[in-house]
Amino acid sequence: MNFFVYGLAGVAAIVCSFYFRSRSRALALILPLWFALAVVIDQIGVFPVAGAWVDGDLIRFLIFGALMSLPVVSYLVLPRLAPEAHRALAAAPIWGLAGLQTYRIGGLAFLVALQDGVMPAALAISVLILDVFIAISALVVAYLLRRGRGHRTAIAWNLVGLTDFTVAVLLVAGSIFGILALSPAPSAIGQSPFVLISLFQLPLGVIIHVEMLRRLMRRRGG
Repeated sequence: MNFFVYGLAGVAAIVCSFYFRSRSRALALILPLWFALAVVIDQIGVFPVAGAWVDGDLIRFLIFGALMSLPVVSYLVLPRLAPEAHRALAAAPIWGLAGLQTYRIGGLAFLVALQDGVMPAALAISVLILDVFIAISALVVAYLLRRGRGHRTAIAWNLVGLTDFTVAVLLVAGSIFGILALSPAPSAIGQSPFVLISLFQLPLGVIIHVEMLRRLMRRRGG
């Protein structure tokens, strides 16, 4: 399963880098470096014990969360930080952004973790259902947008995709802060391949959803 997740993330990074190679050297370089850094951290791991929180995990979680948020924050300040890169991203075909989300099929890793007893059902099932739904429907949404149709469907689809990430983050945060009693504790999220998913696929997915919603809502408003 690790190879499967690594392959999906790697293909997404290569496709994006290839697309931007003649449009934004910054984005073409950052994407594979981002992927490589996520792989290194995935190999090291974040939480030492799967299924239970141990001393020091709260600090590790805060650092982990900061690393997850960094790409999204960078995207939000991109217009001022790197105008050329922002223009290149804004010019990327919206249907292509939708189709790229097929990499979310990597959410099947949560099914394996659930079967192995290292991931709580509440987290594993919610991510599994929503990730697989987004991945399978991505091509349908991409097709509709390519034909100039399905804008309302695409808006709803993007909101579902963001809900997927929000629920996952809230469940993990609620567990480590003692608000939710999940058994086993979702500390496996800090082990391979879930570190890669959290540090690369998740923020990339958030950026894609937000960028698509920005354009779709602008068209709707116009």
